[in-house]
Amino acid sequence: MEKEKIIYRVLERDEIRKLNEIDRYEIVEEVYYLRDGKLALEKEYREIIDISDISEVIEDYIEDYDDDGTFIGAFDGEKLVALSGITGNLIGENKDMIQLSALWVSNKYRKKGIGRQLISMLKKKAKQSGAKKLYVSSESSKNTVDFYRGTGFDLTTPVKELFEDGTIHMDMLL
Repeated sequence: MEKEKIIYRVLERDEIRKLNEIDRYEIVEEVYYLRDGKLALEKEYREIIDISDISEVIEDYIEDYDDDGTFIGAFDGEKLVALSGITGNLIGENKDMIQLSALWVSNKYRKKGIGRQLISMLKKKAKQSGAKKLYVSSESSKNTVDFYRGTGFDLTTPVKELFEDGTIHMDMLL
């Protein structure tokens, strides 16, 4: 796979259903926990093979899309290899944030700049929507949290209506 072959574009509603084409496989050996307001890295083995309720996730994303959300896909030929999305509504106490609701990159396409490109594209869209910050409630694996922090996200107070136990809450200024 050459980076030049990847095509990025805004997805149509029905294309969100292609999410099940993405290979979610990952071996996680370390995870972060929030301890006294700081990240604590701990050894913890998880093998992520697939999402059992993928159809529910897809329906949630379609609901976000219908509520003025934006989803961008990365394609290698006709195959969807990454999907990202933001919600359409401003959130948070000051209603100045937009949620990064989705970021999935197929296993063999990770660490090739695809996720960074998708976030860059969504940052522009979020800013155009009037947001001052992009917010994410991240899965706690070391790779995932380190990726987000490497793109400019920092720890933040969870947005009350989006709080999920066991996730790491981060935002970035746009």
